[in-house]
Amino acid sequence: MKPRFSTVAMGLFFLTMIGLVTPATGTAAPVTFDFTGSFTAADPHSLGGIRVNPAQSNLSTISGSFTFESTTIDANAADHHIGQYNGALSALSLSVTNVSLDYPSPYQFSFNSGGGLNAIQINADHTPVNQSYIVSASMQNVQPNGPIVDGDNYFARDFFISLLRPSAEVFANDLLSGTPPDLSPFSLYSAATNPNGQFRLVLASVHGDHTLYGNLNSLTLAAVPVPAAVYLFGTGLIGLVGVARRRMTQVP
Repeated sequence: MKPRFSTVAMGLFFLTMIGLVTPATGTAAPVTFDFTGSFTAADPHSLGGIRVNPAQSNLSTISGSFTFESTTIDANAADHHIGQYNGALSALSLSVTNVSLDYPSPYQFSFNSGGGLNAIQINADHTPVNQSYIVSASMQNVQPNGPIVDGDNYFARDFFISLLRPSAEVFANDLLSGTPPDLSPFSLYSAATNPNGQFRLVLASVHGDHTLYGNLNSLTLAAVPVPAAVYLFGTGLIGLVGVARRRMTQVP
């Protein structure tokens, strides 16, 4: 005598096979990296509330994330050492802490899709010291007023992550990877050898630019939320398993 739950078992097998053979829809593959860092230097201006002098006890910090499409075409495909991924960024946001009591709220900035900068460049030169990972983005203030420099409101214009001159090989190729590079081999800020630091934020006003420099403390892959379809599929499987168990208990 055949078990009465054989139909349910066949249904489970059929659903599993559909999941295995059905290709994923869509071609975009967004990836998000989270980052944190600390400021170490600035142009010779007084920047209200933001501490950049390493001799100070509480340096201002930065935190944020950027999202890019991992399927972005390499605009420099003829060169197998340098990958140029123009227009790769789809989102970028960051927050700058202020430790001064006069500026209790953090400065917040976001990606400006209409700006002139939007690219990720990967240099996988065979000589490790020449390798680099550079993110370039135009920014805009979320809050109406920017930081105060020399009595004027300055507004965020550009943001860069520039990982340069690693002490060991980091990239085997110039492909746009969904895994962030390890920070440890890359050079830290130095006025003599690495004046741009590992990141820089450019503020602007009618009187000129003001740039802050710093080093990253972390660069990590952001947690990816589980798609709703996975939850639905799992719920369906649990329900089918429950029906199968009930039917098994009814078998004489």
